[in-house]
Amino acid sequence: MCGIVGIVGRVRTTPPDPIGHALGVLARRGPDLGGRATGRLGSHPIELGMRRLALVAAHGVGVPWRGPRGSLLVFNGEIYNHLALRARLEREGHPAPCGPGDGNLLAAWLEAHGQAGLADLRGSYAFAFLAAPEGPLWLARDAAGVRPLAYARVPGGFVFASTLDGLVALGAFPPRPDVDALVDVLRDGVVPTARTALAGVRRVAPGEVLRLDAELQLSSDVVPAPHVVEEDEHHDVLDALRAAVHDRLQLERPIGLLLSGGIDSGLLAALVAEVERIPTFTVGYPGLRGADEVQRARRTAKRLDLPHQVVPCPLDPTAWVVGTARAFDEPFADASAVPTWGVAREAGRRVRALLTGTGGDEVFGGYRRYWMLGHGPWLRHVPSFLVSPVQRVLDRRAPGSARVLRAASDPEGLYRGLLRLQPLTELRTVLGPLLRGVAEPEPRPGPTDAPSAMRDDFRRYLPDDLLVKEDRALMAHGVEGRHPFLDGRVRRAAGRLELSGSPRRGKQKALLRAYVREHVDPDLARAPKRGFAFPVDDLYRGPLRELAEGCLLSGPGLERGFVDPDGVRRLYREHLCGARNLGAVIHALVMLELWSRRMLDVASPSLEGGV
Repeated sequence: MCGIVGIVGRVRTTPPDPIGHALGVLARRGPDLGGRATGRLGSHPIELGMRRLALVAAHGVGVPWRGPRGSLLVFNGEIYNHLALRARLEREGHPAPCGPGDGNLLAAWLEAHGQAGLADLRGSYAFAFLAAPEGPLWLARDAAGVRPLAYARVPGGFVFASTLDGLVALGAFPPRPDVDALVDVLRDGVVPTARTALAGVRRVAPGEVLRLDAELQLSSDVVPAPHVVEEDEHHDVLDALRAAVHDRLQLERPIGLLLSGGIDSGLLAALVAEVERIPTFTVGYPGLRGADEVQRARRTAKRLDLPHQVVPCPLDPTAWVVGTARAFDEPFADASAVPTWGVAREAGRRVRALLTGTGGDEVFGGYRRYWMLGHGPWLRHVPSFLVSPVQRVLDRRAPGSARVLRAASDPEGLYRGLLRLQPLTELRTVLGPLLRGVAEPEPRPGPTDAPSAMRDDFRRYLPDDLLVKEDRALMAHGVEGRHPFLDGRVRRAAGRLELSGSPRRGKQKALLRAYVREHVDPDLARAPKRGFAFPVDDLYRGPLRELAEGCLLSGPGLERGFVDPDGVRRLYREHLCGARNLGAVIHALVMLELWSRRMLDVASPSLEGGV
């Protein structure tokens, strides 16, 4: 994993050395080494910078990379099949890469094969590539959206960086909030791919290739569909997953595994244990909920003879919440980011990469909400006197599903309602004048069956929430996340299973459960879905109360115009007295305020500044 940054054109910047300043902000993404290079795009100067976390070719490789024909590349990610592609370049008679590792290979590969060559890459990436001075400059991002990349047009040119704080550190524009995006955070918990939290800044979308020509005009294309290697297509799901795990274990630095006590990470642990003993990590909550997760994770590691470490969440997790806010370049309200940040901090003392089970539910239909889609519509016909009993039954099958009944009259809106943190109509009582005028977006039809919900989650929920969470939380400690379930071979093998209705009936996930039952732990195979949960309702009535009151009931947040002080006080009183469980909404408001202090209240973000 790395951090990249660039300036194209004669851009006026605040710091005298904008690239150097941005590289300082991005240093935690690439703690091993940094470098910079200059070039031209037509008549426009280009300066590129990069910080590198060296997991392969860890010694003797400088950055940015230059291709054998003089191209220039800054690259965040990893290409797992770089050795095979290197051999293919030699067979085809192309110039050899300028050095070892996947970065040198990628520069030479793109010189030889152009954009079409992206179809042969097995891995995840976000990069900027300049083949020649006449251009174009490419910005590209892998199809799953694992690695981040943002950009903006500014007076005099164009700027880009891995993250918003790296972009702002260039001093090329004053950071102003995108108020629609901030409402998205309070309503949905995250900023959607279509925008960022800063006005005028956009993300390269998952699977997008942007081309900036010599006149600084942008055009957009898509990453070509992957070339399928025939022998890979004979793999069953477990063979494909085993190959994906093997690829991700090929590195020159220590690697571990996030073990949540659920099916997906337990299965990965079993496949890892076939070839290697690596440390596993989970998070626990002394005195709070979460003991079952810890016990399952510990038992799984013991059965597989893998080293295991439980990282205890502090009884007062204020430092974890504040640390998480510092790690994220946008306000991020998914509270599971907090324990992810905490466990990554401890893991980072021992490893430089972590395998995670992210993507397993999207690829294999594991979410309970897929089951709900098959059962939600009939709830419209439930008599009113049966609503409460039905809610109790649903909540036993899928906790938190009371929203199903409220949304059941709108089948297309049902799925969106299940993912929503808080409806905008209920939020208006706490919104301040700057956000109150944001209109409810036009209703967008949501998935109405499990297969379409899986596809929608892969395009939206996965890159907007889960992958952002892991990227920022892990990279805050110089640790790369690796995701075997997102490997193209695994996704295609899962797609070859019977799809018609299968996610709703659990057939795809049942295959994984059967393996876990036989090779890991029968009890784990029967266990409900697990993740690194964070008990916000309890914590914001207890040890996090002081943080919440300092963010929401006093200080600069009251003058910012994002929230209505009286509305927030009423909401917080309801939560404290137990009338309603509003911990998730309070956490979203806290994260918005902490982000605002770091990104909006200072001239330029730093590693520590503003919080």
